[in-house]
Amino acid sequence: MVVPSAIPVLLPALPSADQLLPYLRRIDANRTYTNYGPLTREFTDRLAARFSPRSGQPGVTLTSSGTTAIELALRIRARPGLRHCVMPSYTFIASAHAVANAGLVPFLVDVDEHSLALTPAIVIEAMRHMPAPPAAVLVISPFGAPPDLAIWEAFERQTGVPVVFDAAAAAASISEVGHQPQCVSLHATKVLGIGEGGAILCSDPDLVGRATAMTGFGFMGTERVSVVRGGNYRISEYAAAIGLAVLADLDRTIERLERLTSFYADRLQNLDLRLQEGVGTEWVTMTLNVVLPSRHSADAVKAKLDANRIGWRHWWGLGCHTHPAFADLPAGDLSITNELAPRVIGLPFHERVTADDVGRVCECLR
Repeated sequence: MVVPSAIPVLLPALPSADQLLPYLRRIDANRTYTNYGPLTREFTDRLAARFSPRSGQPGVTLTSSGTTAIELALRIRARPGLRHCVMPSYTFIASAHAVANAGLVPFLVDVDEHSLALTPAIVIEAMRHMPAPPAAVLVISPFGAPPDLAIWEAFERQTGVPVVFDAAAAAASISEVGHQPQCVSLHATKVLGIGEGGAILCSDPDLVGRATAMTGFGFMGTERVSVVRGGNYRISEYAAAIGLAVLADLDRTIERLERLTSFYADRLQNLDLRLQEGVGTEWVTMTLNVVLPSRHSADAVKAKLDANRIGWRHWWGLGCHTHPAFADLPAGDLSITNELAPRVIGLPFHERVTADDVGRVCECLR
Protein backbone atom coordinates (compact mmCIF):
# COMPACT_ATOMS: atom_id res chain seq x y z
CA MET A 1 0.00 0.00 0.00
CA VAL A 2 1.39 3.42 -1.02
CA VAL A 3 1.10 5.99 1.74
CA PRO A 4 0.26 9.43 0.28
CA SER A 5 2.64 12.26 1.06
CA ALA A 6 1.48 14.72 3.68
CA ILE A 7 0.17 18.12 2.60
CA PRO A 8 0.70 20.70 5.37
CA VAL A 9 -2.03 23.28 5.90
CA LEU A 10 0.36 26.26 5.95
CA LEU A 11 4.05 26.90 5.24
CA PRO A 12 4.95 30.54 5.85
CA ALA A 13 7.59 31.96 3.51
CA LEU A 14 9.57 35.08 4.34
CA PRO A 15 12.26 36.63 2.10
CA SER A 16 15.45 34.66 1.57
CA ALA A 17 18.82 35.63 2.96
CA ASP A 18 19.87 36.89 -0.49
CA GLN A 19 16.78 39.13 -0.72
CA LEU A 20 17.50 40.57 2.74
CA LEU A 21 21.23 41.13 2.27
CA PRO A 22 21.05 44.63 0.69
CA TYR A 23 18.89 45.86 3.57
CA LEU A 24 21.12 44.23 6.20
CA ARG A 25 24.12 45.97 4.69
CA ARG A 26 22.30 49.27 5.09
CA ILE A 27 21.78 48.46 8.78
CA ASP A 28 25.48 47.66 9.13
CA ALA A 29 26.36 51.00 7.53
CA ASN A 30 23.85 53.02 9.56
CA ARG A 31 24.55 51.29 12.87
CA THR A 32 20.98 52.06 13.88
CA TYR A 33 19.12 48.98 15.01
CA THR A 34 15.82 50.19 16.49
CA ASN A 35 14.13 53.39 17.77
CA TYR A 36 12.47 54.42 14.47
CA GLY A 37 15.58 54.06 12.33
CA PRO A 38 15.83 54.85 8.59
CA LEU A 39 14.58 51.45 7.41
CA THR A 40 11.63 51.65 9.78
CA ARG A 41 10.75 55.10 8.47
CA GLU A 42 11.04 53.91 4.87
CA PHE A 43 8.89 50.86 5.55
CA THR A 44 6.28 53.08 7.21
CA ASP A 45 6.18 55.45 4.23
CA ARG A 46 6.07 52.71 1.61
CA LEU A 47 3.32 50.89 3.45
CA ALA A 48 1.25 54.09 3.74
CA ALA A 49 1.70 54.72 0.01
CA ARG A 50 -0.25 51.53 -0.79
CA PHE A 51 -3.52 52.98 0.50
CA SER A 52 -5.99 55.57 -0.74
CA PRO A 53 -7.52 57.97 1.79
CA ARG A 54 -11.25 58.28 2.34
CA SER A 55 -10.30 61.61 3.88
CA GLY A 56 -7.03 63.17 4.95
CA GLN A 57 -3.77 61.34 4.34
CA PRO A 58 -3.08 57.63 5.02
CA GLY A 59 -0.88 57.22 8.06
CA VAL A 60 0.81 54.19 9.59
CA THR A 61 1.98 53.36 13.09
CA LEU A 62 4.15 50.22 13.16
CA THR A 63 3.76 48.03 16.24
CA SER A 64 5.33 44.93 17.72
CA SER A 65 2.30 42.79 16.77
CA GLY A 66 -1.22 42.99 15.45
CA THR A 67 -2.47 42.40 18.99
CA THR A 68 -0.65 45.45 20.34
CA ALA A 69 -1.97 47.49 17.41
CA ILE A 70 -5.54 46.72 18.51
CA GLU A 71 -4.71 47.43 22.14
CA LEU A 72 -3.23 50.85 21.37
CA ALA A 73 -6.06 51.83 19.02
CA LEU A 74 -8.66 50.93 21.65
CA ARG A 75 -6.78 52.80 24.37
CA ILE A 76 -6.96 55.90 22.17
CA ARG A 77 -10.50 55.58 20.84
CA ALA A 78 -12.56 53.92 23.61
CA ARG A 79 -14.92 56.26 25.45
CA PRO A 80 -13.67 56.87 29.01
CA GLY A 81 -15.75 55.71 31.94
CA LEU A 82 -17.38 52.83 30.04
CA ARG A 83 -16.36 49.17 30.46
CA HIS A 84 -17.48 47.05 27.55
CA CYS A 85 -16.16 46.58 24.04
CA VAL A 86 -18.62 44.84 21.72
CA MET A 87 -16.86 42.24 19.57
CA PRO A 88 -17.76 38.98 17.86
CA SER A 89 -16.99 35.76 19.64
CA TYR A 90 -16.06 34.28 16.27
CA THR A 91 -12.49 35.55 15.90
CA PHE A 92 -8.97 34.52 16.79
CA ILE A 93 -8.47 34.66 20.54
CA ALA A 94 -5.86 37.44 20.22
CA SER A 95 -8.73 39.88 19.66
CA ALA A 96 -10.17 39.20 23.11
CA HIS A 97 -6.73 39.48 24.71
CA ALA A 98 -6.19 42.87 23.05
CA VAL A 99 -9.52 44.17 24.36
CA ALA A 100 -8.74 42.96 27.88
CA ASN A 101 -5.22 44.41 27.72
CA ALA A 102 -6.75 47.77 26.80
CA GLY A 103 -8.61 47.69 30.12
CA LEU A 104 -12.00 46.79 28.63
CA VAL A 105 -14.35 43.85 29.04
CA PRO A 106 -15.27 42.04 25.80
CA PHE A 107 -19.01 41.76 25.26
CA LEU A 108 -19.35 38.85 22.84
CA VAL A 109 -21.92 38.85 20.05
CA ASP A 110 -22.77 36.80 16.99
CA VAL A 111 -21.79 37.25 13.33
CA ASP A 112 -23.62 37.20 10.03
CA GLU A 113 -23.75 33.62 8.76
CA HIS A 114 -22.99 34.55 5.15
CA SER A 115 -20.16 37.08 5.56
CA LEU A 116 -18.77 35.62 8.82
CA ALA A 117 -18.54 39.23 10.00
CA LEU A 118 -20.10 41.52 12.57
CA THR A 119 -22.79 43.89 11.26
CA PRO A 120 -24.10 47.21 12.61
CA ALA A 121 -27.53 45.62 13.05
CA ILE A 122 -26.08 42.92 15.32
CA VAL A 123 -24.32 45.54 17.45
CA ILE A 124 -27.38 47.79 17.71
CA GLU A 125 -29.51 44.85 18.82
CA ALA A 126 -26.90 43.83 21.41
CA MET A 127 -26.75 47.38 22.76
CA ARG A 128 -30.44 47.15 23.66
CA HIS A 129 -29.61 44.40 26.16
CA MET A 130 -26.37 45.78 27.60
CA PRO A 131 -26.33 47.29 31.10
CA ALA A 132 -24.58 50.43 29.80
CA PRO A 133 -23.46 51.84 26.45
CA PRO A 134 -20.25 50.30 25.09
CA ALA A 135 -16.92 52.08 25.16
CA ALA A 136 -16.12 50.87 21.63
CA VAL A 137 -16.84 48.25 18.99
CA LEU A 138 -14.12 45.96 17.63
CA VAL A 139 -15.03 44.88 14.10
CA ILE A 140 -13.21 41.78 12.86
CA SER A 141 -12.17 41.32 9.24
CA PRO A 142 -12.88 37.63 8.61
CA PHE A 143 -9.74 35.90 7.36
CA GLY A 144 -8.46 38.91 5.42
CA ALA A 145 -11.62 40.23 3.80
CA PRO A 146 -11.34 44.04 3.52
CA PRO A 147 -13.57 45.87 6.02
CA ASP A 148 -16.64 47.77 4.83
CA LEU A 149 -15.62 51.22 6.02
CA ALA A 150 -18.74 53.02 4.80
CA ILE A 151 -21.26 51.09 6.90
CA TRP A 152 -19.18 51.44 10.05
CA GLU A 153 -18.61 55.13 9.52
CA ALA A 154 -22.40 55.48 9.29
CA PHE A 155 -22.80 53.38 12.45
CA GLU A 156 -20.40 55.61 14.38
CA ARG A 157 -22.19 58.76 13.20
CA GLN A 158 -25.54 57.26 14.22
CA THR A 159 -24.56 55.90 17.64
CA GLY A 160 -21.50 57.87 18.71
CA VAL A 161 -19.75 54.58 19.55
CA PRO A 162 -16.12 54.52 18.34
CA VAL A 163 -15.14 51.72 15.96
CA VAL A 164 -11.77 49.99 15.68
CA PHE A 165 -11.09 47.35 13.04
CA ASP A 166 -9.20 44.16 13.76
CA ALA A 167 -8.13 43.57 10.16
CA ALA A 168 -5.32 41.24 11.16
CA ALA A 169 -5.05 39.30 7.89
CA ALA A 170 -6.07 42.15 5.57
CA ALA A 171 -2.88 44.21 5.18
CA ALA A 172 -2.61 43.16 1.53
CA SER A 173 -6.38 43.46 0.93
CA ILE A 174 -7.09 46.94 2.26
CA SER A 175 -7.23 49.68 -0.34
CA GLU A 176 -8.81 52.55 1.61
CA VAL A 177 -7.93 54.12 4.95
CA GLY A 178 -10.31 56.28 6.97
CA HIS A 179 -10.43 57.90 10.39
CA GLN A 180 -11.43 54.62 12.05
CA PRO A 181 -8.15 52.73 12.67
CA GLN A 182 -7.60 49.45 10.88
CA CYS A 183 -5.22 47.23 12.85
CA VAL A 184 -3.29 44.67 10.82
CA SER A 185 -0.93 41.85 11.69
CA LEU A 186 2.44 41.45 9.98
CA HIS A 187 2.94 37.95 11.39
CA ALA A 188 4.77 35.39 9.27
CA THR A 189 1.44 33.66 8.51
CA LYS A 190 0.08 36.76 6.71
CA VAL A 191 0.37 37.76 3.05
CA LEU A 192 2.37 40.79 4.16
CA GLY A 193 4.34 39.13 6.92
CA ILE A 194 7.64 40.17 8.52
CA GLY A 195 7.83 37.49 11.23
CA GLU A 196 6.31 39.43 14.12
CA GLY A 197 4.81 42.88 13.82
CA GLY A 198 1.67 44.88 13.23
CA ALA A 199 0.41 48.27 12.13
CA ILE A 200 -2.36 50.78 12.70
CA LEU A 201 -3.65 52.29 9.44
CA CYS A 202 -5.55 55.55 9.85
CA SER A 203 -6.09 58.91 8.14
CA ASP A 204 -6.35 60.81 11.44
CA PRO A 205 -2.89 62.36 11.95
CA ASP A 206 -3.52 63.00 15.63
CA LEU A 207 -4.34 59.34 16.25
CA VAL A 208 -1.32 58.17 14.26
CA GLY A 209 0.97 60.56 16.12
CA ARG A 210 -0.41 59.53 19.49
CA ALA A 211 -0.22 55.82 18.67
CA THR A 212 3.35 56.16 17.41
CA ALA A 213 4.33 57.97 20.62
CA MET A 214 2.73 55.19 22.65
CA THR A 215 4.97 52.62 20.92
CA GLY A 216 8.02 54.44 22.33
CA PHE A 217 7.22 55.19 25.98
CA GLY A 218 5.01 58.14 25.12
CA PHE A 219 7.84 60.35 23.85
CA MET A 220 6.64 63.07 21.46
CA GLY A 221 8.86 65.54 19.64
CA THR A 222 12.60 65.73 20.08
CA GLU A 223 12.56 65.95 23.86
CA ARG A 224 12.65 62.70 25.81
CA VAL A 225 9.53 63.65 27.75
CA SER A 226 6.76 61.10 28.15
CA VAL A 227 3.55 62.89 27.13
CA VAL A 228 1.19 59.90 26.98
CA ARG A 229 1.31 56.52 28.66
CA GLY A 230 2.66 53.83 26.40
CA GLY A 231 5.36 51.20 26.38
CA ASN A 232 7.91 49.58 24.10
CA TYR A 233 5.86 48.40 21.12
CA ARG A 234 8.31 49.23 18.31
CA ILE A 235 9.80 47.03 15.62
CA SER A 236 13.54 46.72 15.01
CA GLU A 237 15.42 47.75 11.88
CA TYR A 238 15.81 44.05 11.10
CA ALA A 239 12.04 43.60 11.05
CA ALA A 240 11.74 46.67 8.84
CA ALA A 241 14.33 45.15 6.48
CA ILE A 242 12.11 42.09 6.10
CA GLY A 243 9.13 44.37 5.49
CA LEU A 244 10.90 46.25 2.70
CA ALA A 245 11.92 42.99 1.05
CA VAL A 246 8.35 41.68 1.32
CA LEU A 247 6.91 44.85 -0.23
CA ALA A 248 9.36 44.55 -3.13
CA ASP A 249 7.87 41.15 -4.05
CA LEU A 250 4.31 41.63 -2.76
CA ASP A 251 2.57 41.96 -6.13
CA ARG A 252 4.06 38.67 -7.31
CA THR A 253 3.04 37.01 -4.02
CA ILE A 254 -0.53 38.21 -4.51
CA GLU A 255 -0.55 36.86 -8.07
CA ARG A 256 0.57 33.43 -6.85
CA LEU A 257 -2.16 33.37 -4.20
CA GLU A 258 -4.78 34.45 -6.73
CA ARG A 259 -3.70 31.63 -9.04
CA LEU A 260 -3.83 29.05 -6.24
CA THR A 261 -7.28 30.27 -5.20
CA SER A 262 -8.47 29.88 -8.79
CA PHE A 263 -7.24 26.25 -8.79
CA TYR A 264 -9.41 25.62 -5.76
CA ALA A 265 -12.40 27.57 -7.09
CA ASP A 266 -12.38 25.61 -10.37
CA ARG A 267 -12.24 22.24 -8.58
CA LEU A 268 -14.91 23.22 -6.02
CA GLN A 269 -17.54 24.18 -8.56
CA ASN A 270 -20.87 22.35 -8.13
CA LEU A 271 -19.93 21.08 -4.65
CA ASP A 272 -22.20 21.75 -1.70
CA LEU A 273 -19.91 24.27 0.03
CA ARG A 274 -18.72 27.83 -0.46
CA LEU A 275 -15.69 30.05 -0.29
CA GLN A 276 -15.79 33.57 1.12
CA GLU A 277 -17.19 36.11 -1.30
CA GLY A 278 -14.50 37.84 -3.34
CA VAL A 279 -11.59 35.70 -2.18
CA GLY A 280 -9.00 35.25 -4.91
CA THR A 281 -10.67 37.78 -7.22
CA GLU A 282 -11.08 40.92 -5.09
CA TRP A 283 -8.69 40.07 -2.24
CA VAL A 284 -6.33 37.30 -1.13
CA THR A 285 -5.55 35.55 2.11
CA MET A 286 -3.02 33.08 3.49
CA THR A 287 -5.70 30.92 5.13
CA LEU A 288 -8.19 29.75 2.52
CA ASN A 289 -11.41 28.49 4.15
CA VAL A 290 -14.40 26.55 2.92
CA VAL A 291 -17.76 26.72 4.64
CA LEU A 292 -19.44 23.31 4.73
CA PRO A 293 -23.26 23.02 4.67
CA SER A 294 -23.68 21.18 7.99
CA ARG A 295 -21.76 20.09 11.04
CA HIS A 296 -22.20 16.47 9.99
CA SER A 297 -20.67 17.14 6.54
CA ALA A 298 -17.80 19.03 8.16
CA ASP A 299 -17.01 16.10 10.46
CA ALA A 300 -16.99 13.74 7.47
CA VAL A 301 -14.67 16.03 5.48
CA LYS A 302 -12.23 16.39 8.38
CA ALA A 303 -12.09 12.60 8.74
CA LYS A 304 -11.30 12.22 5.02
CA LEU A 305 -8.59 14.87 5.19
CA ASP A 306 -7.01 13.15 8.19
CA ALA A 307 -7.11 9.76 6.48
CA ASN A 308 -5.33 11.24 3.43
CA ARG A 309 -2.67 13.03 5.48
CA ILE A 310 -3.97 16.45 4.43
CA GLY A 311 -3.64 19.26 6.92
CA TRP A 312 -6.64 21.38 7.90
CA ARG A 313 -7.41 23.86 10.65
CA HIS A 314 -10.16 25.66 12.49
CA TRP A 315 -8.10 28.84 12.31
CA TRP A 316 -10.36 30.69 14.74
CA GLY A 317 -11.32 27.71 16.86
CA LEU A 318 -14.98 27.55 17.88
CA GLY A 319 -15.36 31.02 19.38
CA CYS A 320 -13.76 33.06 22.15
CA HIS A 321 -16.47 31.92 24.57
CA THR A 322 -15.17 28.34 24.33
CA HIS A 323 -11.74 29.29 25.74
CA PRO A 324 -11.44 28.90 29.53
CA ALA A 325 -9.70 32.27 29.88
CA PHE A 326 -12.79 34.02 28.49
CA ALA A 327 -15.61 31.65 29.39
CA ASP A 328 -17.12 34.07 31.94
CA LEU A 329 -17.51 37.04 29.59
CA PRO A 330 -20.89 38.72 29.10
CA ALA A 331 -22.43 37.73 25.79
CA GLY A 332 -25.47 38.01 23.61
CA ASP A 333 -27.00 35.26 21.53
CA LEU A 334 -24.20 33.15 19.99
CA SER A 335 -26.32 30.55 18.22
CA ILE A 336 -24.95 31.34 14.76
CA THR A 337 -21.35 31.17 15.99
CA ASN A 338 -21.96 27.83 17.71
CA GLU A 339 -23.49 26.40 14.55
CA LEU A 340 -21.13 28.04 12.04
CA ALA A 341 -17.66 27.70 13.55
CA PRO A 342 -17.35 23.90 13.23
CA ARG A 343 -18.20 24.20 9.51
CA VAL A 344 -15.42 26.65 8.58
CA ILE A 345 -12.40 24.57 7.55
CA GLY A 346 -9.00 25.98 6.60
CA LEU A 347 -7.44 24.10 3.65
CA PRO A 348 -3.78 23.73 2.61
CA PHE A 349 -2.77 27.04 1.09
CA HIS A 350 0.85 28.01 0.45
CA GLU A 351 3.40 28.23 -2.34
CA ARG A 352 4.24 24.51 -2.26
CA VAL A 353 0.65 23.39 -2.90
CA THR A 354 0.46 22.07 -6.47
CA ALA A 355 -2.51 21.65 -8.79
CA ASP A 356 -2.36 17.89 -8.07
CA ASP A 357 -2.45 18.64 -4.33
CA VAL A 358 -5.54 20.78 -4.86
CA GLY A 359 -7.14 17.84 -6.63
CA ARG A 360 -6.37 15.54 -3.68
CA VAL A 361 -7.82 18.04 -1.23
CA CYS A 362 -10.98 18.63 -3.23
CA GLU A 363 -11.66 14.91 -3.57
CA CYS A 364 -12.02 14.86 0.22
CA LEU A 365 -14.63 17.62 0.01
CA ARG A 366 -17.03 15.62 -2.14
